Amino acid sequence: MTRDLTRRATARDVAKLAEVSVATVSLIANGKSAGRVTPETEQRVRSAIQQLDYRINTTASALARGRRDTVAFVSPDPANPFFSLVLDGLASALDESLSLTILWPRHGDDYDPSTVQRALAGDLAGLVLASPGATLLDTISPTCPTILLESGETRAGMASMDLDVEAAGTGIADHLVGLGHRRVGYLGVERDRSTLNHRRDAVERQLQSRGAALSVPDLMVQRMTTQSAYDAALPLLGRWVADGVTAVVCADDLLAYGVLRAAHELDIPVPGTLSIAGFGNLPYSSMVAPSLTSVDLSARELGVRAGNSLNGMLLGSDPAPNETLRTTVVGRNSTARALV
Repeated sequence: MTRDLTRRATARDVAKLAEVSVATVSLIANGKSAGRVTPETEQRVRSAIQQLDYRINTTASALARGRRDTVAFVSPDPANPFFSLVLDGLASALDESLSLTILWPRHGDDYDPSTVQRALAGDLAGLVLASPGATLLDTISPTCPTILLESGETRAGMASMDLDVEAAGTGIADHLVGLGHRRVGYLGVERDRSTLNHRRDAVERQLQSRGAALSVPDLMVQRMTTQSAYDAALPLLGRWVADGVTAVVCADDLLAYGVLRAAHELDIPVPGTLSIAGFGNLPYSSMVAPSLTSVDLSARELGVRAGNSLNGMLLGSDPAPNETLRTTVVGRNSTARALV
């Protein structure tokens, strides 16, 4: 038998080579041949499968059974290690019968309704939206079990898993005030994200309750990147220090890396003159110099919880009640006692 090697082998190709029906190939390929196919026939079919490098088309198979088996993970910025960790946790927890597809914005760092609609066009078993904005959630109507991760929002019919942002603000405030810092700067990113706004507000509330304050206007950047933070901090950091700011809190570790770089180029000692802290506790945060104090946002656990919840929902369980995951401050060398 000759076959065009540029195309994928089909069950019909296997059936022809093994001289059996397509139905027999399906039984054997899907592990349902016990007691229904003779050992000799099964051996012949398996030899044909190996010879032709035949692989089941899982999408077609699921459609034939009337079952959806694809989960879509929609993420803002695939270059941000936080979302990579979430994805790793999600993939490890999902049932092995499910496949996982990943979608991200075609332009910029954040996704919009069209990205979500691309996902929903795939006849999904489940949908996981990482850090969706409030405006986006108001424009979509999911057609499958849907989980919102780190959104700071709730919507009817969707499960939500959020982070304990208030505890994060408490932890950062306790850490900095305990080191004598009273005048603090904040660097954030301009996004339609409740969770990012909550981070900033929690830090401010908890500092104020301890006699400290965000004492200068926030520095806001357009993109969640190290370069954006560096470009914004370089012309401003010296003025902050001159105004008595002794610590800077960044909405994300990626931003904190940019501030660390700017401080180094400006010869501002960290943590001698200026302490710096971030959110995320990304893998690189223990390796930069100085190592970065950061709030651990349990990224991988967030993904694991989402996968476990989705498994249950697909088996008929009601959506899990809204969950809140713990956050903890990991103190490192970028923060130290204030000199003033």
